Amino acid sequence: MAGTLRRVRTLAGAAPLFILWALPLLLALGMLAPALADGEAWGLLLAHPQLVPGLALSLFTGGAAALLALLLSLLLLAGLHGSRVWPLLQGASAAGLALPHLAFAIGFGFLVMPSGLLARLIVGGDAPPAWLSVQDPWGLSLTLALAMKEVPFLLTAAFGILARGDAATRLEGELRAAASLGHGRGSAWLRVLLPQLLHQLRWPLLIVFVYGATVVDMALVLGPAQPPTFAVVIWHALNDASPEANRMGLAGTLLLTLVLALALGLVGLLAAALKLPLRRLLSAGPSLLAAPRASARIAGVMLLAVMAASLLLLLVLSLAPRWPYPAVVPPALDLAAWRTMAAAPQPLWLSLGLGLAAAGAAVAMAVLWFETQPRTRDGVVLGLAVLSLALPQLAVAGGQYRLFLDLGFAGTLAGLFLAHLAPVASYVLIVLVGPWRAFDMRYVQAARALSASPRRVLLAVKLPLLKAPLLTAAAIGFAVSVVQFVPAQLVAAGRFATLPMEAVTLSSGGNRPLIAAFALALALPPLLAFLAAARLGRPRWR
Repeated sequence: MAGTLRRVRTLAGAAPLFILWALPLLLALGMLAPALADGEAWGLLLAHPQLVPGLALSLFTGGAAALLALLLSLLLLAGLHGSRVWPLLQGASAAGLALPHLAFAIGFGFLVMPSGLLARLIVGGDAPPAWLSVQDPWGLSLTLALAMKEVPFLLTAAFGILARGDAATRLEGELRAAASLGHGRGSAWLRVLLPQLLHQLRWPLLIVFVYGATVVDMALVLGPAQPPTFAVVIWHALNDASPEANRMGLAGTLLLTLVLALALGLVGLLAAALKLPLRRLLSAGPSLLAAPRASARIAGVMLLAVMAASLLLLLVLSLAPRWPYPAVVPPALDLAAWRTMAAAPQPLWLSLGLGLAAAGAAVAMAVLWFETQPRTRDGVVLGLAVLSLALPQLAVAGGQYRLFLDLGFAGTLAGLFLAHLAPVASYVLIVLVGPWRAFDMRYVQAARALSASPRRVLLAVKLPLLKAPLLTAAAIGFAVSVVQFVPAQLVAAGRFATLPMEAVTLSSGGNRPLIAAFALALALPPLLAFLAAARLGRPRWR
Protein backbone atom coordinates (compact mmCIF):
# COMPACT_ATOMS: atom_id res chain seq x y z
CA MET A 1 0.00 0.00 0.00
CA ALA A 2 2.80 2.41 0.94
CA GLY A 3 4.59 1.66 -2.33
CA THR A 4 1.42 2.37 -4.32
CA LEU A 5 0.95 5.70 -2.54
CA ARG A 6 4.55 6.67 -3.28
CA ARG A 7 4.09 5.87 -6.98
CA VAL A 8 0.86 7.89 -7.10
CA ARG A 9 2.62 10.79 -5.37
CA THR A 10 5.52 10.58 -7.81
CA LEU A 11 3.20 10.57 -10.85
CA ALA A 12 1.07 13.40 -9.48
CA GLY A 13 4.16 15.50 -8.82
CA ALA A 14 5.52 15.04 -12.33
CA ALA A 15 2.20 15.35 -14.20
CA PRO A 16 1.82 19.17 -14.20
CA LEU A 17 5.36 19.77 -15.42
CA PHE A 18 5.04 17.07 -18.07
CA ILE A 19 1.57 18.09 -19.35
CA LEU A 20 1.99 21.88 -19.33
CA TRP A 21 5.69 22.23 -20.17
CA ALA A 22 7.65 19.17 -21.31
CA LEU A 23 5.06 17.62 -23.64
CA PRO A 24 4.12 20.88 -25.46
CA LEU A 25 7.80 21.73 -25.80
CA LEU A 26 8.72 18.33 -27.24
CA LEU A 27 5.73 18.35 -29.60
CA ALA A 28 6.61 21.87 -30.74
CA LEU A 29 10.15 20.78 -31.58
CA GLY A 30 8.71 17.73 -33.33
CA MET A 31 6.59 20.00 -35.55
CA LEU A 32 9.81 21.21 -37.17
CA ALA A 33 10.64 17.73 -38.50
CA PRO A 34 8.38 17.91 -41.62
CA ALA A 35 10.26 21.05 -42.69
CA LEU A 36 13.36 18.92 -43.19
CA ALA A 37 11.75 17.16 -46.14
CA ASP A 38 9.95 20.19 -47.60
CA GLY A 39 11.86 20.57 -50.86
CA GLU A 40 9.80 23.54 -52.08
CA ALA A 41 10.41 25.49 -48.86
CA TRP A 42 14.15 24.78 -49.00
CA GLY A 43 14.24 25.85 -52.64
CA LEU A 44 12.61 29.19 -51.78
CA LEU A 45 14.96 29.64 -48.84
CA LEU A 46 18.16 28.87 -50.74
CA ALA A 47 17.08 31.26 -53.52
CA HIS A 48 16.31 34.09 -51.07
CA PRO A 49 18.53 37.10 -51.89
CA GLN A 50 19.06 37.94 -48.20
CA LEU A 51 20.11 34.42 -47.14
CA VAL A 52 23.91 34.78 -47.22
CA PRO A 53 24.21 38.41 -46.02
CA GLY A 54 21.57 37.79 -43.35
CA LEU A 55 23.38 34.72 -42.03
CA ALA A 56 26.68 36.61 -42.02
CA LEU A 57 25.13 39.45 -40.04
CA SER A 58 23.55 37.05 -37.55
CA LEU A 59 26.83 35.22 -36.95
CA PHE A 60 28.75 38.48 -36.64
CA THR A 61 26.34 40.20 -34.24
CA GLY A 62 25.91 37.11 -32.08
CA GLY A 63 29.61 36.17 -32.00
CA ALA A 64 30.97 39.70 -31.56
CA ALA A 65 28.42 40.53 -28.85
CA ALA A 66 29.22 37.34 -26.92
CA LEU A 67 32.99 37.94 -27.16
CA LEU A 68 32.71 41.61 -26.15
CA ALA A 69 30.37 40.79 -23.26
CA LEU A 70 32.78 38.10 -22.06
CA LEU A 71 35.80 40.43 -22.22
CA LEU A 72 33.96 43.20 -20.34
CA SER A 73 32.73 40.74 -17.71
CA LEU A 74 36.21 39.29 -17.16
CA LEU A 75 37.69 42.78 -16.92
CA LEU A 76 35.17 43.75 -14.24
CA LEU A 77 35.64 40.50 -12.33
CA ALA A 78 39.43 40.56 -12.40
CA GLY A 79 39.67 44.26 -11.62
CA LEU A 80 37.07 44.53 -8.88
CA HIS A 81 37.26 41.15 -7.14
CA GLY A 82 38.16 41.66 -3.49
CA SER A 83 37.73 45.44 -3.68
CA ARG A 84 35.31 47.63 -1.75
CA VAL A 85 33.05 48.05 -4.78
CA TRP A 86 32.54 44.28 -5.23
CA PRO A 87 29.11 44.35 -3.48
CA LEU A 88 28.11 47.35 -5.62
CA LEU A 89 29.01 45.38 -8.74
CA GLN A 90 26.74 42.55 -7.60
CA GLY A 91 23.84 44.94 -6.98
CA ALA A 92 24.33 46.72 -10.30
CA SER A 93 24.42 43.37 -12.11
CA ALA A 94 21.10 42.34 -10.56
CA ALA A 95 19.53 45.64 -11.64
CA GLY A 96 20.95 45.30 -15.15
CA LEU A 97 19.66 41.74 -15.38
CA ALA A 98 16.15 42.97 -14.56
CA LEU A 99 16.20 45.55 -17.37
CA PRO A 100 14.46 44.05 -20.44
CA HIS A 101 16.48 43.78 -23.65
CA LEU A 102 13.83 45.55 -25.71
CA ALA A 103 13.45 48.48 -23.29
CA PHE A 104 17.22 48.95 -23.20
CA ALA A 105 17.42 48.76 -27.00
CA ILE A 106 14.83 51.52 -27.40
CA GLY A 107 16.51 53.74 -24.80
CA PHE A 108 19.97 53.05 -26.27
CA GLY A 109 18.63 53.93 -29.73
CA PHE A 110 17.37 57.28 -28.46
CA LEU A 111 20.79 57.86 -26.89
CA VAL A 112 22.99 57.22 -29.95
CA MET A 113 20.72 58.08 -32.91
CA PRO A 114 21.75 61.10 -35.04
CA SER A 115 19.27 63.35 -33.22
CA GLY A 116 19.83 61.62 -29.88
CA LEU A 117 21.18 62.94 -26.61
CA LEU A 118 24.86 62.20 -27.38
CA ALA A 119 24.71 64.18 -30.64
CA ARG A 120 23.04 67.09 -28.84
CA LEU A 121 25.72 67.11 -26.14
CA ILE A 122 28.79 66.50 -28.33
CA VAL A 123 28.03 67.83 -31.82
CA GLY A 124 25.25 70.40 -31.60
CA GLY A 125 24.70 72.48 -34.71
CA ASP A 126 21.52 73.31 -36.55
CA ALA A 127 20.96 69.81 -37.97
CA PRO A 128 21.67 66.31 -36.67
CA PRO A 129 24.98 64.80 -37.83
CA ALA A 130 25.00 62.22 -40.61
CA TRP A 131 25.73 59.33 -38.27
CA LEU A 132 24.98 55.70 -39.11
CA SER A 133 24.56 54.95 -35.43
CA VAL A 134 21.21 53.11 -35.47
CA GLN A 135 20.29 50.39 -37.97
CA ASP A 136 23.76 50.70 -39.49
CA PRO A 137 24.46 48.21 -42.31
CA TRP A 138 27.14 46.38 -40.28
CA GLY A 139 24.96 45.80 -37.19
CA LEU A 140 27.44 47.58 -34.91
CA SER A 141 24.80 49.36 -32.79
CA LEU A 142 22.94 46.06 -32.33
CA THR A 143 26.19 44.29 -31.40
CA LEU A 144 27.17 46.95 -28.87
CA ALA A 145 23.71 47.02 -27.26
CA LEU A 146 23.62 43.22 -27.06
CA ALA A 147 27.09 43.09 -25.49
CA MET A 148 26.29 45.69 -22.83
CA LYS A 149 22.97 44.05 -21.99
CA GLU A 150 24.53 40.59 -21.63
CA VAL A 151 27.31 41.70 -19.25
CA PRO A 152 24.96 41.61 -16.20
CA PHE A 153 23.87 38.09 -17.16
CA LEU A 154 27.44 36.80 -17.39
CA LEU A 155 28.42 38.61 -14.19
CA THR A 156 25.46 37.08 -12.34
CA ALA A 157 26.44 33.63 -13.59
CA ALA A 158 30.04 34.23 -12.48
CA PHE A 159 28.92 35.41 -9.03
CA GLY A 160 26.95 32.19 -8.65
CA ILE A 161 30.02 30.14 -9.61
CA LEU A 162 32.32 32.02 -7.25
CA ALA A 163 29.89 31.68 -4.33
CA ARG A 164 28.94 28.03 -4.90
CA GLY A 165 29.56 25.84 -1.85
CA ASP A 166 33.08 26.33 -0.58
CA ALA A 167 34.26 27.77 -3.91
CA ALA A 168 34.79 31.26 -2.50
CA THR A 169 37.06 29.99 0.30
CA ARG A 170 38.95 27.63 -2.01
CA LEU A 171 39.52 30.25 -4.70
CA GLU A 172 40.69 32.82 -2.17
CA GLY A 173 43.14 30.25 -0.84
CA GLU A 174 44.42 29.61 -4.36
CA LEU A 175 44.92 33.34 -4.91
CA ARG A 176 46.93 33.60 -1.67
CA ALA A 177 49.02 30.59 -2.69
CA ALA A 178 49.72 32.21 -6.08
CA ALA A 179 50.69 35.47 -4.35
CA SER A 180 53.11 33.58 -2.09
CA LEU A 181 54.80 32.23 -5.23
CA GLY A 182 55.38 35.75 -6.55
CA HIS A 183 52.31 36.28 -8.73
CA GLY A 184 50.61 39.65 -8.77
CA ARG A 185 46.83 39.83 -8.35
CA GLY A 186 46.28 40.09 -12.12
CA SER A 187 48.63 37.19 -12.84
CA ALA A 188 46.89 35.02 -10.24
CA TRP A 189 43.51 35.78 -11.80
CA LEU A 190 44.80 35.05 -15.28
CA ARG A 191 46.47 31.75 -14.38
CA VAL A 192 44.32 30.39 -11.55
CA LEU A 193 40.76 31.70 -11.63
CA LEU A 194 40.24 32.46 -15.32
CA PRO A 195 40.59 28.87 -16.64
CA GLN A 196 38.18 27.57 -13.98
CA LEU A 197 35.70 30.38 -14.60
CA LEU A 198 35.70 30.01 -18.38
CA HIS A 199 34.96 26.30 -18.09
CA GLN A 200 31.97 26.99 -15.84
CA LEU A 201 30.71 29.85 -18.04
CA ARG A 202 30.48 27.78 -21.22
CA TRP A 203 26.70 27.28 -21.01
CA PRO A 204 25.87 30.93 -20.21
CA LEU A 205 28.15 31.93 -23.09
CA LEU A 206 26.38 29.54 -25.44
CA ILE A 207 23.02 31.06 -24.47
CA VAL A 208 24.40 34.59 -25.01
CA PHE A 209 25.73 33.68 -28.46
CA VAL A 210 22.55 31.93 -29.60
CA TYR A 211 20.36 34.74 -28.27
CA GLY A 212 22.46 37.43 -29.97
CA ALA A 213 22.46 35.57 -33.30
CA THR A 214 18.70 34.93 -33.25
CA VAL A 215 17.23 37.96 -31.47
CA VAL A 216 14.30 39.57 -33.28
CA ASP A 217 12.91 42.44 -31.20
CA MET A 218 16.27 44.18 -30.64
CA ALA A 219 17.18 43.57 -34.30
CA LEU A 220 13.94 45.23 -35.43
CA VAL A 221 14.76 48.30 -33.32
CA LEU A 222 18.56 48.61 -33.77
CA GLY A 223 19.59 46.16 -36.48
CA PRO A 224 20.17 46.83 -40.19
CA ALA A 225 17.25 46.76 -42.59
CA GLN A 226 18.83 46.05 -45.98
CA PRO A 227 19.80 43.33 -45.50
CA PRO A 228 18.43 42.47 -42.06
CA THR A 229 19.78 39.73 -39.84
CA PHE A 230 18.67 36.25 -40.84
CA ALA A 231 16.45 36.03 -37.75
CA VAL A 232 14.45 39.00 -39.05
CA VAL A 233 14.21 37.37 -42.49
CA ILE A 234 12.75 34.27 -40.85
CA TRP A 235 10.46 36.42 -38.70
CA HIS A 236 8.94 38.15 -41.72
CA ALA A 237 8.43 34.78 -43.42
CA LEU A 238 6.66 33.28 -40.39
CA ASN A 239 4.37 36.32 -40.19
CA ASP A 240 3.58 36.30 -43.89
CA ALA A 241 0.05 35.49 -44.98
CA SER A 242 1.37 33.03 -47.57
CA PRO A 243 1.61 29.36 -46.45
CA GLU A 244 4.64 28.96 -48.71
CA ALA A 245 6.44 31.77 -46.88
CA ASN A 246 5.49 30.22 -43.53
CA ARG A 247 7.02 26.91 -44.58
CA MET A 248 10.11 28.72 -45.82
CA GLY A 249 10.35 30.37 -42.39
CA LEU A 250 10.27 26.99 -40.66
CA ALA A 251 13.00 25.73 -42.98
CA GLY A 252 14.93 28.89 -42.14
CA THR A 253 14.76 28.15 -38.41
CA LEU A 254 16.28 24.72 -39.07
CA LEU A 255 19.00 26.19 -41.26
CA LEU A 256 19.85 28.85 -38.66
CA THR A 257 19.99 26.19 -35.93
CA LEU A 258 22.32 24.06 -38.07
CA VAL A 259 24.60 27.00 -38.90
CA LEU A 260 24.84 28.00 -35.23
CA ALA A 261 25.62 24.39 -34.25
CA LEU A 262 28.39 24.27 -36.88
CA ALA A 263 29.78 27.60 -35.65
CA LEU A 264 29.85 26.32 -32.09
CA GLY A 265 31.54 23.11 -33.25
CA LEU A 266 34.25 25.15 -34.98
CA VAL A 267 34.75 27.21 -31.83
CA GLY A 268 35.10 23.97 -29.87
CA LEU A 269 37.71 22.66 -32.30
CA LEU A 270 39.60 25.95 -32.14
CA ALA A 271 39.55 25.87 -28.33
CA ALA A 272 40.88 22.30 -28.37
CA ALA A 273 43.68 23.29 -30.77
CA LEU A 274 44.65 26.23 -28.56
CA LYS A 275 44.56 24.29 -25.30
CA LEU A 276 48.24 23.30 -25.29
CA PRO A 277 49.63 26.77 -26.23
CA LEU A 278 47.34 28.40 -23.67
CA ARG A 279 48.42 25.91 -21.00
CA ARG A 280 52.07 26.82 -21.66
CA LEU A 281 51.24 30.52 -21.45
CA LEU A 282 49.18 30.22 -18.29
CA SER A 283 51.67 27.94 -16.55
CA ALA A 284 54.58 30.32 -17.14
CA GLY A 285 56.63 31.55 -14.20
CA PRO A 286 55.58 34.20 -11.68
CA SER A 287 54.49 37.58 -13.02
CA LEU A 288 53.92 40.85 -11.17
CA LEU A 289 50.93 41.66 -13.41
CA ALA A 290 48.55 43.74 -11.28
CA ALA A 291 44.78 43.58 -11.29
CA PRO A 292 43.29 46.03 -13.83
CA ARG A 293 41.46 48.04 -11.18
CA ALA A 294 41.48 51.40 -12.96
CA SER A 295 40.33 49.94 -16.30
CA ALA A 296 37.62 47.92 -14.55
CA ARG A 297 36.32 50.98 -12.69
CA ILE A 298 36.19 53.02 -15.90
CA ALA A 299 34.44 50.23 -17.81
CA GLY A 300 31.97 49.67 -14.96
CA VAL A 301 31.14 53.37 -14.65
CA MET A 302 30.65 53.72 -18.42
CA LEU A 303 28.44 50.65 -18.61
CA LEU A 304 26.34 51.78 -15.68
CA ALA A 305 26.12 55.30 -17.12
CA VAL A 306 24.85 54.05 -20.49
CA MET A 307 22.15 51.89 -18.87
CA ALA A 308 21.09 54.64 -16.48
CA ALA A 309 21.09 57.25 -19.26
CA SER A 310 18.97 54.97 -21.48
CA LEU A 311 16.37 54.58 -18.72
CA LEU A 312 16.41 58.27 -17.82
CA LEU A 313 16.07 59.19 -21.48
CA LEU A 314 12.99 56.98 -21.77
CA LEU A 315 11.46 58.79 -18.81
CA VAL A 316 12.15 62.28 -20.18
CA LEU A 317 11.05 61.38 -23.72
CA SER A 318 7.79 59.91 -22.44
CA LEU A 319 7.01 63.33 -20.91
CA ALA A 320 8.22 65.49 -23.82
CA PRO A 321 5.64 66.14 -26.55
CA ARG A 322 8.29 68.10 -28.47
CA TRP A 323 12.07 67.96 -28.18
CA PRO A 324 13.54 69.76 -31.18
CA TYR A 325 17.19 69.37 -32.12
CA PRO A 326 19.66 70.60 -30.75
CA ALA A 327 17.94 71.37 -27.43
CA VAL A 328 19.47 69.38 -24.57
CA VAL A 329 16.37 69.84 -22.41
CA PRO A 330 12.81 69.56 -23.79
CA PRO A 331 10.95 72.89 -23.80
CA ALA A 332 7.85 71.48 -22.09
CA LEU A 333 6.65 68.35 -20.32
CA ASP A 334 3.23 66.74 -20.16
CA LEU A 335 1.54 63.37 -19.63
CA ALA A 336 -0.08 63.02 -23.06
CA ALA A 337 1.75 59.79 -23.94
CA TRP A 338 0.91 58.22 -20.58
CA ARG A 339 -2.74 59.27 -20.95
CA THR A 340 -2.81 57.65 -24.39
CA MET A 341 -1.42 54.43 -22.96
CA ALA A 342 -3.80 54.56 -19.99
CA ALA A 343 -6.76 54.93 -22.37
CA ALA A 344 -5.99 51.45 -23.77
CA PRO A 345 -4.40 49.52 -20.87
CA GLN A 346 -5.20 46.03 -22.19
CA PRO A 347 -1.59 45.24 -23.32
CA LEU A 348 -0.27 46.21 -19.89
CA TRP A 349 -2.82 44.15 -17.96
CA LEU A 350 -2.39 41.18 -20.29
CA SER A 351 1.42 41.23 -19.91
CA LEU A 352 1.18 41.54 -16.13
CA GLY A 353 -1.47 38.80 -15.90
CA LEU A 354 0.47 36.42 -18.10
CA GLY A 355 3.67 37.15 -16.18
CA LEU A 356 2.11 36.45 -12.79
CA ALA A 357 0.31 33.34 -14.04
CA ALA A 358 3.35 31.89 -15.84
CA ALA A 359 5.76 32.62 -12.98
CA GLY A 360 3.37 31.25 -10.36
CA ALA A 361 2.65 28.10 -12.35
CA ALA A 362 6.35 27.53 -13.12
CA VAL A 363 7.41 27.86 -9.47
CA ALA A 364 4.57 25.59 -8.31
CA MET A 365 5.44 22.93 -10.91
CA ALA A 366 9.13 23.12 -10.03
CA VAL A 367 8.40 22.71 -6.30
CA LEU A 368 6.13 19.74 -7.02
CA TRP A 369 8.84 18.14 -9.14
CA PHE A 370 11.65 18.60 -6.64
CA GLU A 371 9.48 17.43 -3.75
CA THR A 372 8.23 14.25 -5.40
CA GLN A 373 11.05 13.15 -7.73
CA PRO A 374 14.44 11.68 -6.84
CA ARG A 375 17.52 13.77 -7.60
CA THR A 376 18.56 11.29 -10.31
CA ARG A 377 15.67 12.41 -12.55
CA ASP A 378 16.62 16.08 -12.50
CA GLY A 379 18.98 15.60 -15.43
CA VAL A 380 16.05 14.89 -17.77
CA VAL A 381 14.12 18.10 -17.09
CA LEU A 382 17.25 20.23 -16.76
CA GLY A 383 18.56 18.90 -20.06
CA LEU A 384 15.29 19.83 -21.75
CA ALA A 385 15.32 23.24 -20.06
CA VAL A 386 18.88 24.01 -21.23
CA LEU A 387 18.05 22.70 -24.72
CA SER A 388 15.00 24.96 -25.00
CA LEU A 389 17.11 28.00 -24.04
CA ALA A 390 20.14 27.04 -26.13
CA LEU A 391 18.07 26.51 -29.29
CA PRO A 392 17.16 29.59 -31.35
CA GLN A 393 13.96 31.08 -29.97
CA LEU A 394 12.57 31.19 -33.49
CA ALA A 395 12.86 27.39 -33.75
CA VAL A 396 10.88 26.80 -30.55
CA ALA A 397 8.35 29.53 -31.37
CA GLY A 398 7.89 28.30 -34.95
CA GLY A 399 7.18 24.79 -33.71
CA GLN A 400 4.76 26.11 -31.08
CA TYR A 401 2.93 28.10 -33.72
CA ARG A 402 2.42 25.07 -35.96
CA LEU A 403 1.41 22.91 -33.00
CA PHE A 404 -1.10 25.40 -31.63
CA LEU A 405 -2.57 25.95 -35.08
CA ASP A 406 -3.27 22.22 -35.37
CA LEU A 407 -4.68 22.03 -31.82
CA GLY A 408 -6.81 25.16 -32.19
CA PHE A 409 -4.84 27.03 -29.50
CA ALA A 410 -3.59 29.80 -31.80
CA GLY A 411 -5.25 33.10 -31.00
CA THR A 412 -6.41 31.91 -27.55
CA LEU A 413 -5.40 32.89 -24.03
CA ALA A 414 -4.57 29.25 -23.27
CA GLY A 415 -2.13 29.12 -26.18
CA LEU A 416 -0.62 32.46 -25.19
CA PHE A 417 -0.15 31.22 -21.61
CA LEU A 418 1.56 28.00 -22.77
CA ALA A 419 3.83 30.00 -25.10
CA HIS A 420 4.90 32.17 -22.15
CA LEU A 421 5.21 29.21 -19.80
CA ALA A 422 7.76 27.36 -21.97
CA PRO A 423 10.75 29.69 -21.39
CA VAL A 424 9.61 30.72 -17.90
CA ALA A 425 9.55 27.13 -16.60
CA SER A 426 12.98 26.48 -18.14
CA TYR A 427 14.53 29.41 -16.30
CA VAL A 428 12.75 28.61 -13.02
CA LEU A 429 13.92 24.98 -13.06
CA ILE A 430 17.53 26.00 -13.69
CA VAL A 431 17.46 28.68 -10.98
CA LEU A 432 15.76 26.53 -8.33
CA VAL A 433 17.50 23.18 -8.71
CA GLY A 434 20.70 24.24 -6.94
CA PRO A 435 19.16 25.77 -3.79
CA TRP A 436 16.46 23.10 -3.50
CA ARG A 437 18.78 20.10 -3.84
CA ALA A 438 21.35 21.73 -1.53
CA PHE A 439 18.77 22.15 1.26
CA ASP A 440 19.98 20.73 4.59
CA MET A 441 17.73 17.72 5.14
CA ARG A 442 18.48 17.73 8.87
CA TYR A 443 15.76 20.36 9.23
CA VAL A 444 13.29 17.96 7.61
CA GLN A 445 14.43 15.08 9.80
CA ALA A 446 14.01 17.19 12.94
CA ALA A 447 10.50 18.22 11.91
CA ARG A 448 9.52 14.64 11.07
CA ALA A 449 10.89 13.54 14.46
CA LEU A 450 8.39 15.99 15.99
CA SER A 451 5.57 14.18 14.10
CA ALA A 452 5.10 16.86 11.44
CA SER A 453 3.42 15.61 8.27
CA PRO A 454 5.19 15.94 4.89
CA ARG A 455 2.77 18.73 3.97
CA ARG A 456 3.52 20.64 7.16
CA VAL A 457 7.27 20.13 6.71
CA LEU A 458 7.01 21.65 3.25
CA LEU A 459 4.85 24.61 4.27
CA ALA A 460 6.38 25.38 7.67
CA VAL A 461 10.03 24.41 7.18
CA LYS A 462 11.28 24.14 3.60
CA LEU A 463 9.37 26.95 1.90
CA PRO A 464 10.19 29.57 4.58
CA LEU A 465 13.88 28.62 4.58
CA LEU A 466 13.97 28.63 0.78
CA LYS A 467 12.06 31.90 0.54
CA ALA A 468 14.89 33.87 -1.08
CA PRO A 469 15.59 31.47 -4.01
CA LEU A 470 11.85 30.92 -4.52
CA LEU A 471 11.19 34.66 -4.78
CA THR A 472 14.22 35.12 -7.03
CA ALA A 473 13.02 32.35 -9.34
CA ALA A 474 9.54 33.90 -9.40
CA ALA A 475 10.99 37.34 -10.23
CA ILE A 476 13.12 35.89 -13.04
CA GLY A 477 10.13 33.96 -14.39
CA PHE A 478 7.94 37.08 -14.27
CA ALA A 479 10.59 39.16 -16.05
CA VAL A 480 11.07 36.50 -18.74
CA SER A 481 7.32 36.32 -19.34
CA VAL A 482 6.77 40.08 -19.54
CA VAL A 483 9.36 40.52 -22.30
CA GLN A 484 8.28 37.61 -24.52
CA PHE A 485 7.84 38.85 -28.08
CA VAL A 486 8.50 36.21 -30.75
CA PRO A 487 6.36 33.31 -29.42
CA ALA A 488 3.65 35.65 -28.14
CA GLN A 489 3.34 37.49 -31.47
CA LEU A 490 3.06 34.24 -33.43
CA VAL A 491 0.64 32.46 -31.10
CA ALA A 492 -1.53 35.55 -30.46
CA ALA A 493 -2.39 35.51 -34.20
CA GLY A 494 -3.35 39.19 -34.11
CA ARG A 495 -6.08 38.70 -31.49
CA PHE A 496 -4.10 39.83 -28.46
CA ALA A 497 -1.48 42.49 -27.87
CA THR A 498 1.11 42.57 -25.09
CA LEU A 499 3.55 45.31 -24.10
CA PRO A 500 6.47 43.98 -26.20
CA MET A 501 4.25 43.68 -29.27
CA GLU A 502 3.06 47.27 -28.89
CA ALA A 503 6.58 48.57 -28.20
CA VAL A 504 8.05 46.90 -31.30
CA THR A 505 5.15 48.09 -33.47
CA LEU A 506 5.48 51.66 -32.23
CA SER A 507 9.28 51.67 -32.63
CA SER A 508 8.89 51.81 -36.41
CA GLY A 509 6.74 54.97 -36.13
CA GLY A 510 7.52 58.56 -35.27
CA ASN A 511 5.66 59.04 -31.99
CA ARG A 512 8.69 59.12 -29.71
CA PRO A 513 6.87 59.99 -26.46
CA LEU A 514 4.52 57.02 -26.88
CA ILE A 515 7.40 54.68 -27.82
CA ALA A 516 9.29 55.78 -24.71
CA ALA A 517 6.22 55.38 -22.50
CA PHE A 518 5.65 51.79 -23.66
CA ALA A 519 9.34 50.95 -23.31
CA LEU A 520 9.37 52.34 -19.76
CA ALA A 521 6.17 50.46 -18.93
CA LEU A 522 7.95 47.33 -20.19
CA ALA A 523 11.01 48.00 -18.02
CA LEU A 524 9.33 48.88 -14.71
CA PRO A 525 7.48 45.62 -13.84
CA PRO A 526 10.61 43.39 -13.99
CA LEU A 527 12.63 45.96 -12.02
CA LEU A 528 9.93 46.14 -9.35
CA ALA A 529 9.69 42.35 -9.26
CA PHE A 530 13.43 42.01 -8.57
CA LEU A 531 13.31 44.74 -5.92
CA ALA A 532 10.37 43.03 -4.22
CA ALA A 533 12.16 39.66 -4.33
CA ALA A 534 15.30 41.19 -2.80
CA ARG A 535 13.28 42.92 -0.09
CA LEU A 536 10.90 40.09 0.80
CA GLY A 537 13.59 37.43 0.50
CA ARG A 538 15.60 38.76 3.42
CA PRO A 539 15.75 36.53 6.52
CA ARG A 540 13.32 37.60 9.22
CA TRP A 541 16.11 38.17 11.74
CA ARG A 542 17.75 40.94 9.72
